Amino acid sequence: MDRLERLARSRARRLRDSGLPVLQCALAAGLAYLVARDVVGHPVPFFAPIACVLVLGVSLTNRLRRSVELALGVSVGVAVGDLIVVLIGPGWWQISVVVGLALLAALLFDVGALLLNQAAVSAVLVATLQPPGTTGAFTRWIDTLIGAAIGLATAATLPSHPLTRARRGLAALLTELEEVLIGTADALRTADPEAAAAVLERARATQGRVDALADAVDAGFEITAIAPLRRRHRGELARLRVAVRAVDLALRNARVLARRGHAAIRDGEETGADVVAVLRTLAEDTATLRRELTTGESTDGARSALLDTVGAVPARGGGYSADVVIAQIRSMLVDLLTAAGMDRDEAVAATTSTRLGDDGPTPS
Repeated sequence: MDRLERLARSRARRLRDSGLPVLQCALAAGLAYLVARDVVGHPVPFFAPIACVLVLGVSLTNRLRRSVELALGVSVGVAVGDLIVVLIGPGWWQISVVVGLALLAALLFDVGALLLNQAAVSAVLVATLQPPGTTGAFTRWIDTLIGAAIGLATAATLPSHPLTRARRGLAALLTELEEVLIGTADALRTADPEAAAAVLERARATQGRVDALADAVDAGFEITAIAPLRRRHRGELARLRVAVRAVDLALRNARVLARRGHAAIRDGEETGADVVAVLRTLAEDTATLRRELTTGESTDGARSALLDTVGAVPARGGGYSADVVIAQIRSMLVDLLTAAGMDRDEAVAATTSTRLGDDGPTPS
């Protein structure tokens, strides 16, 4: 039941996030058809809305560069298909020639598989769906340019908010980090190896989301580069980019922490109540960082809380795995302080001692 609820929430969130881009795509496709038919005068300009939908459909979830590649791929394929079919007519061997030349032409742009595949597919459509005589020479190529241009113009002038996906993705990752820390603390407190194993699996499942978040931040920067109204967000995106890299490192350390926590339970090591308490405090600090980063607030509160937590980290554990858990806590503190805006060297210096007592710092 929990899995079904999470799936339902995920689908609802996806629909909410994509509602406006889908509407933009639908309206732009109709506009492309209208322009090609009523302004340019082509009677059946089906390549115009097709090119527009392909360009905007890719830009819903991927970077602008891929949209440009797709527009080039469609245009190259249709142009080659039009030219070859006009010269040598349709047929099975002509299809081979069209595909080969379209791929070679696309290779001149030195781009990826997306452009190559789309060039070949577009050329095949031209050579098979509309043989010579059914429309004027190169009208399909012009329709494709119209659709691609309207698609790219829509992506540039009506872009999604560059911070939305980045903030939501970062919030989700920091929430996962909180849950891993709390789960590890609970497993250590109860000495439950099954709970520790479940936390470890959860921690290992986060890397794909980290990569998607990094792409979202890069896509946000591309939006600010082409949309003048969004350029004021570049500073915040730069802050989020630093935070994403640091959170990525924190999650990697959390995986090691969860694995060694599981090993400590399995081997019967005593990690101590102070380690459990620090893990819970670190989870609370992570929640504070999440709120501040994803609302655009100052991260002074999170930075202060994390520095306070540094002093509560015990110097040693109750065995090898417990010592590694403590070491990973220190490393995560460095990562989270960096995410909160502290210079990494300063963060390392701030975590060189784990407990302050009456006699001064105790070296780690």
